[in-house]
Amino acid sequence: MSDRWRDNLVLSLLLHHPRRTMASILGIAAVMLLVVMIGGLVRGILKERGRRDASVGVEILVRERGAVGLTPSSAVLTLPEALARTIAEVPGVRGLTLVGQYLQPTGRGLDLRLVEGVKYPEYARLTGLRVVQGRGLKGGDEALIDIVRARSQRAKVGDPIELFGRPFRIVGIYEPPLGPRIKIPLETMQQALAAPGRGSAFLIKCARAEDQEAIAAELQRRLPDRQVLLTRDLPRLYADGNPLIAGFLTAMLLVAAIVSALLVTLTMYTTVREQTRQIGILKSLGASKAFIAALIEKQALVISGLGILLALGLSFALKLLLDGLTPLRVEMELRWILAMIAAGLVSSAVGALYPALRAALQDPVQALIYE
Repeated sequence: MSDRWRDNLVLSLLLHHPRRTMASILGIAAVMLLVVMIGGLVRGILKERGRRDASVGVEILVRERGAVGLTPSSAVLTLPEALARTIAEVPGVRGLTLVGQYLQPTGRGLDLRLVEGVKYPEYARLTGLRVVQGRGLKGGDEALIDIVRARSQRAKVGDPIELFGRPFRIVGIYEPPLGPRIKIPLETMQQALAAPGRGSAFLIKCARAEDQEAIAAELQRRLPDRQVLLTRDLPRLYADGNPLIAGFLTAMLLVAAIVSALLVTLTMYTTVREQTRQIGILKSLGASKAFIAALIEKQALVISGLGILLALGLSFALKLLLDGLTPLRVEMELRWILAMIAAGLVSSAVGALYPALRAALQDPVQALIYE
């Protein structure tokens, strides 16, 4: 029996029960769509934050070891401001400023809001931040928001925003988007977190950008207990440098593969039971066990392939929709898409293995009289 004849037979068997076939395709598509979108959103959010932190107009940052981005692993600011003198003594350092970052719970489930404490005059001078509406920070319970947040939240100068359990007043809107979208006076953050004279990281401006690697190496030599990073590397570090995120995405892909395998097993097992007489006829015509097993496996792979293609199409459509209508960014990385495709096809092949073996081992006489 030729491969072309077998392919036509596979298509005929799939179309014999079109509703069940379509339901299986949609089920696999839904699982894979969930994997692609969650993975894309997580990586998109991390890379977007990395890009914002990398665009602050400085070349180097110094932070505590074990931190994610500029944010310390605990809620307490830990980097002492006294380190500024040691950093300023390094040849080639033109300016520096201490910032604090804090993940502020919003009170809406697991939703968190990243807030940055800054020394406004030196931060604006160092990074090029410009206030386009209102004014800069002077002190107390004041906040700046970037123009992206202002548009997405429809916020304006004078509106309140709740931070640290009390209302802050928006005194200005700035651009370009640099780091976290909400900024408050560093002293206010230090008081709220009971961490006077401490922050999350130093942002360092080099006199000559081409000397940043040498300056970073000297800083690391003088501050061996701290982590020295080039800001240009932040997008990659955000997306790939967090083992917890990588573990979560891998676990999610594994769960999707298991669900897909179970769905295919159930579908193909039902298909084999309903096609028992057809299988008996094929065996009576001389079809081998390998031919019958391959017939079932091909049906499973076609269902899985169509489900994956549908998931990819919907993913790209949702990406365009979210990128155009919201501040969210979906990162459709090729390696993540390839991993999803591989997981979908392999899980379908494994899921169809038991029904395929069951079909291949059926007695042709019993199959012909099956009702």
